[in-house]
Amino acid sequence: MKIINDIMATRLLFFIMAFFVGLWTIRIPTIKDQINTDYFGIGLVMATFAIGSIIAMVFANNIIKMSSARTVLLYTSILQALLWLPTPFIPSLLIFMIFSFIFGLCYGSFEISCNLYASNLEKREKKSMMSGFHAFWSLGVLIGSITTSLFLEWNISFLNNVIVYVIILLPLNIFIVLRLHIDRIENSKNKTNIFFIWPLLIFLLALISMVNALTEGSVDAWGALYMRDFIKVDGFLIGLATVSFNIFMVIGRLSGDWIRDRIGVYNFLIILSLTSIISLFILYSFDNILAAVCGFALLGIGTSAIIPIAYSLAGKAKGIDSGAAIAIVSIAVYGTFMGAPATLGIVANNYGVNSIFFPILIILLFILPIIFASKKLFKQ
Repeated sequence: MKIINDIMATRLLFFIMAFFVGLWTIRIPTIKDQINTDYFGIGLVMATFAIGSIIAMVFANNIIKMSSARTVLLYTSILQALLWLPTPFIPSLLIFMIFSFIFGLCYGSFEISCNLYASNLEKREKKSMMSGFHAFWSLGVLIGSITTSLFLEWNISFLNNVIVYVIILLPLNIFIVLRLHIDRIENSKNKTNIFFIWPLLIFLLALISMVNALTEGSVDAWGALYMRDFIKVDGFLIGLATVSFNIFMVIGRLSGDWIRDRIGVYNFLIILSLTSIISLFILYSFDNILAAVCGFALLGIGTSAIIPIAYSLAGKAKGIDSGAAIAIVSIAVYGTFMGAPATLGIVANNYGVNSIFFPILIILLFILPIIFASKKLFKQ
């Protein structure tokens, strides 16, 4: 008899990997100072990570077919945890960019494997589950952010922070992956690669995923710097943006499957988009801690269910292999990170870190009418 079932094991995989993301988001100011760079340099680090992720995603579906999702998850989990250990010793931007690229290769493979496994579980159980899986991702970022913020408050070094996390999380990660079924993917008559004219639904899912990635990624990449440099706080309060964002992201994702099934995908997307627009206006316009907490909380709600919806619909789309469809959505997400972080870094350098939210606001205002015009595509 299994100690944990497939559903819980998948949730915990999302949680553990996101816990490391929580470490990253809070330690970005530490890393910025460590490698002696500016906002643009941090943007380049994120861009190289995205390039590595995309390269891995292009080939991930075929690699999974040759082995299994569980095999890919096992090796990428181990590699990512071990790659954290030398991170506190990296002295320069160039070396950190190389490391970031390697991280991206591992992460991109993990991302496709984990979401494909989750999508197959959703189809097997014949119910909406993807938002719930991603809720554990947000919960992982939340707990990782809070814990790392406490380490920061207690002046625990970056190195000791990393060592503690790897010692605890790596064995747990291996144990959980080995609880999964060997989920081999059967050959499909549908398109198994991403290089063809995509169905309109897949194109639209890729588009809204890009916008959501830009919005969600703005918190991961710039939230701690926004709090330190714009709101002018320090210590534990630096992590308040990420904490507030992810508390409401978890709430939104835990309730997302239930809401989606009751009001429909289209209505849900409209509500989420309008909430994000309001939150971005608050974050751009006001410079006090109350507005920051409220803005990031609303942004957490607004971005909570869009990516899970995109993965869920992509995994069920007709005329395309589910692994290829999920890869397209993932590539759209990480393709955004190829150019966006460096571009937003230039904006932050020239106009202040709060200004990164203004172009995202404009893009969302442009995308909203496209969602309005695509109602028929979401009738499923």
